[in-house]
Amino acid sequence: MDSVTDHRVLREKEFHEKRFSEFDHRESQKKYYWAVWDGAEKYLQTVRQLAAGMSVLEYGCGDTDVWKQVGPNAKTYVGIDISGAAVSRLEGECDLINTSFHVMDAHKMTFEDESFDLIFGSGIIHHLETEKAAREIARVLRPGGKAIFWEPLGGNPLINAYRFFTPDARTEDEHPLMARDYSVLRKEIGDMSLSFFGLFTLLSVPLPDSVIRTSAFHAFRKIDELLSSIPGVRYLSWYCLSTFTKQKI
Repeated sequence: MDSVTDHRVLREKEFHEKRFSEFDHRESQKKYYWAVWDGAEKYLQTVRQLAAGMSVLEYGCGDTDVWKQVGPNAKTYVGIDISGAAVSRLEGECDLINTSFHVMDAHKMTFEDESFDLIFGSGIIHHLETEKAAREIARVLRPGGKAIFWEPLGGNPLINAYRFFTPDARTEDEHPLMARDYSVLRKEIGDMSLSFFGLFTLLSVPLPDSVIRTSAFHAFRKIDELLSSIPGVRYLSWYCLSTFTKQKI
């Protein structure tokens, strides 16, 4: 692996070791995820459905409890992350015999070719070099297998301005995805389906936590669905749910 990637991996590892061991600067931003809750739920629901009876890989597991929702119905469940602190925490909590966690560089996984039926991850690809990650995903994914990712986008200037003024909440190497990243992923992995979330629904975040807020969200969501059909507008959304299918030989 080249020195540029090596240095990037070291920076990411240092940031995430600190994040999972100490205070997470992203805590103050959690309120904004209200704007994309339906996309996040769709992501998890899709993963749960596709994981049943399959060999699955959580690509960048962090220290979340997704394994509790997906692992019991999977044939095997493997999670990898660059952070030893995150992996140690999960190993201490996990009680499933079909589940394991490993500290690993997502650019260069140690698994054999075609090891998994399903690969999924949330907020991981934008921390990586897209092409190298895509090739590794394709390498360990079995023909006919699927890869599902829930990722932030980098096309909205207002969202990017917010990112600029909150540097402590992200690493210097993060790059919210653009259309060109999805072109690379499609080329390396296979057929692609995209769904977009979080454009006008962001306007519902400041509203009181009430029926008004929920009603506003659903109204704005309908607008977002219409706008997501426009190629020049869809990448202004905050998040994208992508599904890739590796072609059978």
